[in-house]
Amino acid sequence: MILGTKGSRLAAALIPDFTIRMLDMKSRPVYTPDFRIGGSFYYRLNADENNYKYATLGFMHHSNGQDTTHRPVVGTLNYKDWDFSTNYIYGRYNWGKVKMDSNIMRSSTNHQLEFKSNGLFDFDDVIKGDYGFTRLSYSFSYRKYSYFYDLFTNADQEDNGKRSSKKEDDQKGWLNKEKFRWNLEASYAINKYAHYNLLAVKRRLNIEATGYYSLSWMRQTAFMLAAGYYGEDPYNIYFKDKYAWVRFGIAVGFLKYTAKASGKRYETQGLN
Repeated sequence: MILGTKGSRLAAALIPDFTIRMLDMKSRPVYTPDFRIGGSFYYRLNADENNYKYATLGFMHHSNGQDTTHRPVVGTLNYKDWDFSTNYIYGRYNWGKVKMDSNIMRSSTNHQLEFKSNGLFDFDDVIKGDYGFTRLSYSFSYRKYSYFYDLFTNADQEDNGKRSSKKEDDQKGWLNKEKFRWNLEASYAINKYAHYNLLAVKRRLNIEATGYYSLSWMRQTAFMLAAGYYGEDPYNIYFKDKYAWVRFGIAVGFLKYTAKASGKRYETQGLN
């Protein structure tokens, strides 16, 4: 975040997004890393934090970091060193509801509609007529929270159910921990393809669902399980590939606040 305050309706951010794939080959090479870098503006549409609404306008550059001139496409693409780059703008509308129990956050439902277009900018000829330049997307996220005492102080831990929710509570030493999250994302390419009509779902549709679960002793990590289908692989030069997939592992994140205890005195610190 490069601009934004709690009371401001407008905020701005720089967004880096880097992904790598290690191939199932000797030495586990990474031929073409996936680089996305851009920025966005956010505008809050109402003042109700528990029933929020905001809009986003952003720009992103997408590249695989290569500069090799590609040959006319015959059969499969050269995944090793062919150049891929494009730019796109996007507009989003986000809304959701946060469920509170007095001053304790319990759950939230979050929605997002997105329109994305690459067609206004230059792009490599290798993707002409066979790439989803314009996409409509919808995302949904349900999140469940638990209320817990500072996990760094074993002597003072208490169960979530024993904590009373009183409005006069100053909350010192207590945190909202995200316990469970379920995400659903779907997008559909609506631009013209050279060899696919508008109803070619197997080529135009990308959809995935992801679940995260954090056990009581896991502070900033969670087990993750995801499954989905890519009609167009979003990983740069691999865009012609379409396949179903399953992914699992451990996700790591950062809490906005953490509690620090010293004897009977508790302080809440913000993390940058």
